[in-house]
Amino acid sequence: MTETKFAPTKANLMKAKNQLSLINEGYDILDKKRKALIGQYNSKINQRNELNKIVNSCIKDVKKNIKKAIVTTGEDRLKSIALSVPLDESITLKEKKFMQTKIFEIDFDSKKLDLSYSLNLTNSLFDEALLSLNDLKEKVYKLAELDTTIKNLDTEIKKTSKKVNSLEKVQIPNYKAIIKSISSQIEEREREEFSKTKMIKDKKINK
Repeated sequence: MTETKFAPTKANLMKAKNQLSLINEGYDILDKKRKALIGQYNSKINQRNELNKIVNSCIKDVKKNIKKAIVTTGEDRLKSIALSVPLDESITLKEKKFMQTKIFEIDFDSKKLDLSYSLNLTNSLFDEALLSLNDLKEKVYKLAELDTTIKNLDTEIKKTSKKVNSLEKVQIPNYKAIIKSISSQIEEREREEFSKTKMIKDKKINK
């Protein structure tokens, strides 16, 4: 929008003021949305960072327990037993919306492991490794959920910020300039008309 598209009339001045009012309302809404998104984003980042520390610690425990299980059970037997452990097919993805942003939740059945292998083939170290791996699995699901949400929030923050910046840096200053230009032209025209009217009255009086 440029100043040259508006003729210096009171009707256009009113239109420009109304448009600026709408733009300001849109700016306020988008700015509040951006702040809410940033708040949610920072909250999820903090959750992710804390959980990431826990996951890294769990991974170390899992590696240590698996190494112990390999030593006592044997790698080939461990691979054979691992194939008998059923796949977790309880995982579902739930979609929610926050400020028009998709936020996913990974839902799954948190339950104790079913005994799908013979106790004669394993020992307590293997059981400990399997339990620690199952515990890690739940935390990795949650970590994936947070990472996906953070990515979506980041994308929406960038889109919203771009709109906010466009309104703040371009459209709002532009319409303010239009209003100022039209107002000054109308005032100048009114002064000229007033001067002409006064001159005509003065001539009539002096006749």
